Amino acid sequence: MPIVLGIDVGTEGTKALAINSEGEIIAESYSTYRFDTPRSGWTQQNPDVWWQAVRNVLHDIWNRINPHQVVGIGVAGQMHSSVCVDGDGIPVHPSILWNDTRTHPICEHILNNVGAEKYQSETGNSLLPGFTAGKLVWMRNNVYDAYCRIKTVMMPKDYVNFRLTGVRSADVSDASGTGFFNIRTRTWNDEMIEQLEFPRDWFPAVRESSDVIGYVTKSAAEVTGLRPGIPVIAGAGDNAAAAVGLNISEPGQGMISVGTSGVVLCPLDEPPTAEQASKQNPTLHVFCHALSGRWYAMAVTLSAGGSLRWFRDVFEQGASYDDMMAVAASAPPGSDGLVYLPYLTGERTPLNSDKIRAAFIGIDVHHHKSHFTRAVVEGVAYSISDGVSLLSQSVGPMNAVTITGGVVRSRLWLNILRNVLGTPLRVPKASGGASYGVALLAGLGVGVWPNASKMPRAFSLDATEVFPRQELSHLYKDAYQHRSSAISHLLDWSHQSKS
Repeated sequence: MPIVLGIDVGTEGTKALAINSEGEIIAESYSTYRFDTPRSGWTQQNPDVWWQAVRNVLHDIWNRINPHQVVGIGVAGQMHSSVCVDGDGIPVHPSILWNDTRTHPICEHILNNVGAEKYQSETGNSLLPGFTAGKLVWMRNNVYDAYCRIKTVMMPKDYVNFRLTGVRSADVSDASGTGFFNIRTRTWNDEMIEQLEFPRDWFPAVRESSDVIGYVTKSAAEVTGLRPGIPVIAGAGDNAAAAVGLNISEPGQGMISVGTSGVVLCPLDEPPTAEQASKQNPTLHVFCHALSGRWYAMAVTLSAGGSLRWFRDVFEQGASYDDMMAVAASAPPGSDGLVYLPYLTGERTPLNSDKIRAAFIGIDVHHHKSHFTRAVVEGVAYSISDGVSLLSQSVGPMNAVTITGGVVRSRLWLNILRNVLGTPLRVPKASGGASYGVALLAGLGVGVWPNASKMPRAFSLDATEVFPRQELSHLYKDAYQHRSSAISHLLDWSHQSKS
């Protein structure tokens, strides 16, 4: 039976899994790493860390499957994180990540010069600090020697594809988040690239996500254990890939993904017109889906699971997440008035602020560790609710919301999310996330399945639905409304303190 591989290059680790033609996961592996924060608001990684992690997870998987049965490979990855390489494919600078906010003033300058409405109408999105365009300008202004050595600009999964195949490529879903892509034509926006004064040949041919872009080279095979000549597809951004794995492709569906960031996503049949795009909320995105002829709208909170990791690393060293959730569960809903605002690296939706920072508000002498831990989870849930509200206002209500990410393993996370949102949530009994979705795309690309409608749908079908409790939804609704004034004051204070 043929096997396809899916690899997800994440912010805090790389996951690989193998599935058969029935869509069953037959092997998986995960390798962790960290990102660097050399200054406040800066986050970056060495791209070679990803490649080493890919090698680690593949060698681990070979303990459970025969690599000679692999017929196709797909790679997904964190979006927006720039990988600039020279003529030999060597990175000229650490990858500046999606949650890095150093380019906020640069993005404002570009939007002022081009015109914010014109920029949104041309690209379908505003230019936010996480996007690639501002990072390239920052490199031109601050590390000019490295900037001059750039020959190709890639995303993380493109870099892994390059290491596997020797081919420099891009796909429509990841390219959508660069700041110089036309989501309507699904091609690079040459006018915007020229206006930003970037060489056009930096940006490789862009393909649909399931297109085969190359084949595993002999040198890559030697270090990964793969068979030379295996087809590799263009791949996809992590959220688009996760949506494919959960069969989130039609308007009215929704997906909430909680990893390092928190993402709310809903599919669209067509992208906004230029006029519609020019008027949309600039903290929302519209990107090309990994499925041809589809798009999706998305809201992002930058520090979701990242907030819990930070809290553990600073205050609960050595504790497992399960232990932390058990402690948090002993505090009452609402954390006895303690509120956490999860803005560790600024915020995207709905604030678009690089200056705002996280805070605990309402600390009292009777608050204990359980209150603080629960408040972190509730604060993240409130922030995700901001995204749900904005998307519902902009593109219409989501009638069926599926949740994915590590939170599906935590009863407390699920209970808090469903009650804060006040809506039922579909919880897959198992989820391979982005690695599963991109494995499906790889199977589609190499012909394991003749078309997208024939891809296995085990995860999307095998799900339970959890419903909110009305009395808790009312409690959280009141707390959510009181939180708004705290955010306004924190935003004012943050801007004053950093001015």
